[in-house]
Amino acid sequence: MKNTIISITATALLAACGASAPTDDLGKKRVQLDSLKTLYKEIGEQIKAADTWIAEHDTTVKKNLPSVTTLVLQPSTFEHFVEVHGNVKADKSADLFTMGGRVRRILVGEGDQVSKGQLLVELDNDAIARQLDAAEAGARLAKDVFERQSALWQQKIGSEMQYLQAKAQHDQAEASVAAVREQWRLSNVTAPFSGVIDDIMVTVGDMTSPMAPVARVVDPTGASLEADVPESYLQRVKKDDPVLVVFPSTGDSLRARLGNVSRYINPANRTFRVSVRMPDGGNMVRPNLLSVIHVRDLVMDSALVVPSRTIQEDVNGNNYVFILEDKDGKHRTRKVMVKRMADYKQNTMIGVVEGAAAQLFGTTIVDQGAKSVGDGQEVKLTNL
Repeated sequence: MKNTIISITATALLAACGASAPTDDLGKKRVQLDSLKTLYKEIGEQIKAADTWIAEHDTTVKKNLPSVTTLVLQPSTFEHFVEVHGNVKADKSADLFTMGGRVRRILVGEGDQVSKGQLLVELDNDAIARQLDAAEAGARLAKDVFERQSALWQQKIGSEMQYLQAKAQHDQAEASVAAVREQWRLSNVTAPFSGVIDDIMVTVGDMTSPMAPVARVVDPTGASLEADVPESYLQRVKKDDPVLVVFPSTGDSLRARLGNVSRYINPANRTFRVSVRMPDGGNMVRPNLLSVIHVRDLVMDSALVVPSRTIQEDVNGNNYVFILEDKDGKHRTRKVMVKRMADYKQNTMIGVVEGAAAQLFGTTIVDQGAKSVGDGQEVKLTNL
């Protein structure tokens, strides 16, 4: 080692003297500094080489190697889903209104099953009932007059004008009865379809108005989900795409297919609407129940899929993974540059920057501990 240092020093001085030697003190010091820097660099490289050789050959030294776990890459299916929030919309859900009046009787309770046309809430409609009686009496009289006038006209007695007037009065009386009957029907609350009473919003004695509902009826036998999807997915989301629907509030989930994909873009939020048909019955058929809809917009067979945590990024923004190779009975890492194709649920489908992704099938990559190792570093395998 001593002879080596002397040789390096002599070489540096000869190199310095080979050039035109400065005569002033400042120039001489600069030459001396350059020589010492060269000497320092070469000695440092020799020290590093000696340390490396000793570390590899000295069996008395215990190596403190980083511990890592590995996984073997195999072809797998990669699926990507778009997640959007949706609401349950019942096929039949109605808030019931009246023309106004005082509540006389409430004939059903919340949660009751009702049939179409069943009377739910009766109002104080005596005035309308009297109007109906008067209209029906007038209609009976008009009918009697028309029948008599019609019989006379068939016998050529009386004028045609008298017959037409009797007929018109009869028709007007019938129309008046129908109008009052409709008014009487609207003065009470009946079920528009068979279903369940979800809410009663009045009590006996309350005054109702056409602006406030008095009851709500829901048919739980059919519903659909509606959600808004960002327009950036317009070309990737299609009708009949498989979906997974999760209801966070109930813990329920179901698999279905998109029933409709709207062709209209909402200019307010730049989204388009999709719908999913719900199965009949069950706790999930509740209007406005929140859901998370996972729409599959990408599926790739025989893809190269790795946990997202195994992918690292260098200072230039390039992605890479570490391949584990066995050399001389030792496990060493090798950096392989990759590109991220798609991410979902902490998994990433990748491609290889140089070559085909299939070249990595069957190889072993570093999983846990990848962030603490470098390229070409010896590592120790462990089970975490």
